[in-house]
Amino acid sequence: MAKKKTNSKKNGIIIAIVIGALVVIAAVIALFIIINRNIEKNQYVEYGVPHDYEEDGFIKLGEYKGISMSVAVSDEDVEEEIEYALEDAENYERLTGTAKTGDYVNINMACFYEDGTAIDDYTYDNEFITLGDEDYFAEFDTEISGMNTGETKEITVAVPADYGDEVIDGMTIKFNITLNYICGDAIEQELTDEFVTEYTEGECTNVDGFGEYIRTQLYNDNVDNLTYDLLTEITENTNVKKYHRGELKNAEDETIQSYQSFAEMSGYTVDELLEAFGMTEDDVDDIAKEAAVEKMVVKTIAAKENLTLDDETYKQMLMESLEYKSDEVQNMTIEDMEEEYLSMNEVNPKDGMLSEYVMQYVLSLSNIEGLQ
Repeated sequence: MAKKKTNSKKNGIIIAIVIGALVVIAAVIALFIIINRNIEKNQYVEYGVPHDYEEDGFIKLGEYKGISMSVAVSDEDVEEEIEYALEDAENYERLTGTAKTGDYVNINMACFYEDGTAIDDYTYDNEFITLGDEDYFAEFDTEISGMNTGETKEITVAVPADYGDEVIDGMTIKFNITLNYICGDAIEQELTDEFVTEYTEGECTNVDGFGEYIRTQLYNDNVDNLTYDLLTEITENTNVKKYHRGELKNAEDETIQSYQSFAEMSGYTVDELLEAFGMTEDDVDDIAKEAAVEKMVVKTIAAKENLTLDDETYKQMLMESLEYKSDEVQNMTIEDMEEEYLSMNEVNPKDGMLSEYVMQYVLSLSNIEGLQ
């Protein structure tokens, strides 16, 4: 009987150990599932889909209903803008003679493909360049040097395949260059009918009407920027508890890509561009973080207000965003439009359209003073 009791005790111990091991294994599995879910929650992103990041503990959303703003333009605003326009104007003594390397010159440039088709993106009047700095192409500097003021000359440019502009990459194009004048000493710009006409590109031709022209421009800018200003205010009043890794990664990628694209278009490296702007990599990181917060804010508002973009609304908004291509956009697929939007904005089109959709809704809840 004693022996049987011993075996029974051993069996009980073994069973207890097995049960304990199973409990530990179950706990580990449960912990693993929880960790994986948390990792997925902090990394996975669906573009253009509402998500309540406040409920998940990432942010404490700022107030977004009943925000008060004004689009009114004061007399002081108009005066400041006119002063800025005069200060920003490039005005120099207009010297005549023969241009040489190192001269700062004013030119008119008309650009064409070899078949004679105009290229508007590279056609300007009253453009300033420094000969020798290769502001455009090396051929400009070598061919304009030696020209006399008032002279017009055709310049042929073989554009490198990696120039960075798909409109002209790898092509041979032609420019009709007119050397208007060689710049002497800078002189203070005066408010004249000539300045007003040039500044407004002929929309206003006299000093008397310039103030009203500026007032209209400032008002239109204020109205156009309303949704951006509203989003900025909501974002600034939002408490960020932690960044969603997926949204932050997407914002970082988009921010870096935007600077890379602008640098290529400007003929700089990213480092050179940042230096020109007086920025550091930390500044770029801060911009990406702001963009990530904006994404979380927009998607959280959308989730709380049950705002979703159906396919038809999304398509229509994409078409409107490509208005400058109105003749072509009718025949573009959704994928083509998305690719075009992405190339223009460096932001995922679904996120971009959702943001616009949500902020139009927020605008409808706001108190806007000065609307005409």
